[in-house]
Amino acid sequence: MKVVETVEDFVKKQELKVRQRVRNRAVANAETSLILAGRKINELSVEEWEHLVAEEEREVWEKYMKGGIASMIAIAFFGVP
Repeated sequence: MKVVETVEDFVKKQELKVRQRVRNRAVANAETSLILAGRKINELSVEEWEHLVAEEEREVWEKYMKGGIASMIAIAFFGVP
């Protein structure tokens, strides 16, 4: 029986370099979401911004968990798309 790991467990196993790239991608995604919503970063409180980035980061990690080993190799060599 295969044990399904959580996103948090998956993240903890990754190198700092990979985690930072994913974090950078999440920040870029959050900025894009704000632009599409017609809002600016300075309109949000620090807590709201952190929450938005955390949600985006979780989505990026879930995407790579579904992609498996090929996604992790792509992150390591090419960076986060």
